[in-house]
Amino acid sequence: MAGEVEERILDAATSMFLEYGFAGASLERIAEKASASKATVYSRYAGKEALFADVVRRSVERSMRIIQESPQFDSLLERLTYATRALVTRLLSDEVIGLIRMVVADAPRFPLLAQLAHERGRLRSIEAVTAVITEHSGQPRDARTRAAVKRNARILATQMLDAIVAPLMMRAMLGQDLEALRGEIRSHINQTLAIFVAANALEPFL
Repeated sequence: MAGEVEERILDAATSMFLEYGFAGASLERIAEKASASKATVYSRYAGKEALFADVVRRSVERSMRIIQESPQFDSLLERLTYATRALVTRLLSDEVIGLIRMVVADAPRFPLLAQLAHERGRLRSIEAVTAVITEHSGQPRDARTRAAVKRNARILATQMLDAIVAPLMMRAMLGQDLEALRGEIRSHINQTLAIFVAANALEPFL
């Protein structure tokens, strides 16, 4: 099956990139690990950069599913707590941190990779959390009101994710112990969301 072959290639590529870095991983090594021919890999990817982009895309899609599949709690705060906790846990995984470190290291040589990670990572996360907020607030019939609700929800989602995700990711990128950081996720999110609740930031969407 074509889908199974592609998944094997992406699994192998992720493993090789994390072990050898972008420069050290070759399409030949990846093909061998995926039990695929070089021709099969080259028929799907023009080069290593294109393959790495697909690895990043798949990683982001997995992160987005975590948010999209979060339970439908009655409380917006409960749903945001669950969704952000699941997302941050995923982002602080060895795989994701390893891929982000590669993007940062190779950003000067491959600026499109950094742009891709930004667009498919941070921006997609913001859109997913925006959807969580707007879904909870219902769908006003008036188009102008719907646009205003979505715009305000996106501002809130951006502020929340920057406050929740950025500090932990920065510490992870600076080499702090990932297991210790994961142990802080619950309290960090609870404390950060409490600030937004105290500021009545969620009130317009309840």
